[in-house]
Amino acid sequence: MGTLFTRPTKIGAFVLALAAAGCDDGGGGDDEGPDARWVAAWATSMMEPEPAIIETKSRSFSDETLRQTVTVTAAGDRVRLRLSNLFGSQPLELAEVRVAKEQEPLVTAPGSDRQVHFAGRPGATIPAAAELLSDGVDLEVSPGDRLIVSIYASKPSELATWHPFSFTTHAVAEGNQAASERLTEPSTLSSAFWLAGVDVESAETDKVVVTFGDSITDGSYSTVDARRSYPDRLFARLQDDPETRSVAVVNHGLGGNRLLRDSVGPSGLSRFERDVLGTPGVTHAIVLIGINDIGMPGFVGPSEQVTADELIDGLESLADQAKAKGVKAFVGTILPFEAAFPPYYTIEGEEIRQAVNTWIRDNDAYDGVIDFEAAVRDPEHPTRILAAFDGGDHLHPNDAGHQAMADAVPLSLFK
Repeated sequence: MGTLFTRPTKIGAFVLALAAAGCDDGGGGDDEGPDARWVAAWATSMMEPEPAIIETKSRSFSDETLRQTVTVTAAGDRVRLRLSNLFGSQPLELAEVRVAKEQEPLVTAPGSDRQVHFAGRPGATIPAAAELLSDGVDLEVSPGDRLIVSIYASKPSELATWHPFSFTTHAVAEGNQAASERLTEPSTLSSAFWLAGVDVESAETDKVVVTFGDSITDGSYSTVDARRSYPDRLFARLQDDPETRSVAVVNHGLGGNRLLRDSVGPSGLSRFERDVLGTPGVTHAIVLIGINDIGMPGFVGPSEQVTADELIDGLESLADQAKAKGVKAFVGTILPFEAAFPPYYTIEGEEIRQAVNTWIRDNDAYDGVIDFEAAVRDPEHPTRILAAFDGGDHLHPNDAGHQAMADAVPLSLFK
C-alpha cells in the first residue's frame, strides 16, 4: 500500500500516527542512500471539503485525470509523493499516478515522465482519514524545478480533500491522460486536490523552513503562477545567497485559517504538529497567524471573539511544541488591517492586534521575531498597510508587499 498516515476520527485532533512500523520521517527505510535523506521540497495544507465560510467549493472526480503543478525547493535524484484522503469518509481509489518535469505550463517534458508506485504497485487505495506516501521515484530535480503530478481517478470519488487557493493553475481532463505530454480538452482549476507534499531524497539540502499561517502566508493577492508569495520570494532570496542555497522552503499557509478555532480548515493549534513538525527534515518554522481570530468574529458572531491573552497563549503553545521537537521557531508580527472588510476591522480588534504584537516583539518563547508589520505598514498611518503594498482589500499584501515581507526575514537565521 505504501507508507500510511492516519488521523483520529475527531476533526481537529490532527496528530499523525505512523502505521508502517520501522519507517522514519514518513517512511524511507531501505530507499534512502547513505549520504542522503528525505526532505520536504513542496507541501500544502489540506482541509475538509465544502467549508462553510468560503465560496470556492471542493469537487469530486470520476474517470478524469487531475494534473497539478508544483515547484520544488530541494535538490536530489529521487522524489516521492504524499497523497491525502485525510478528510475523506470513505476509501479513495486512484488508478494511476505519474510525475514528470514541466516543459511548459501543464505540459510534461519529453523523457521525464515516471509512473509512481505504492509498495511496488501502481495506483493507490487510501483509507478514509489517512494519507499515503509513495515509493521513491528516480527523477533528478534542482531547486526551482517545476514538476507535474498527474492523477487518474477511474471511479467516482467523494468530494476531495483539498487546498482551496493554490495561486497556481492546474487542470482536469476526461479519461486516463496521466501519461500524455499534453492534456486533450482540459479545464483549468485553481485549487489543489489530494496532493499534499513532494519530498526529495537529498544530500545537499541541510535545512527546511516551514512557513505557517493563514491567507497572507498562503499567497493571497499575489500574482497567480508567478510565485510571488512571501514564502516564494524568501526562497528566491535564499537561492541568491551562496550560503543559503541548501535551504528548502515549504508553504503551510491556509487561507481563512485561525489559530484558536476550526473554521476554514482545522485550527492552527490542531494542525501545527502535522503540518509543521511532521514535515520531513524540518529545522525552522516561521509562524504568522492570528488576524482571522481577531477579524472573523465580525462575520460569524460575538461568540467567536478572542482576547489578546488567548492568542498569546496559543502562540506560546506553538513555540513550546517546536522547542520540544528541536525545531527553531520564529514568530511574525501581525500585519495592519484598518478598513479591511467591514465589520472584519474594528477598533476593539485593533487593540487586540496591538497587544499581541507588543508581546511578540518582547517575547522569549520563540527563537526570534520577524517584524512583518513594520515591513509593510504606512509610516504616516501605521494601522494601515502602505498603499504601495496593499493588495486592494487593506488586509493582504500585493506582490510588492510580499517581497517586502520576504526582505524582512534575515537570512542569517539560516546560516
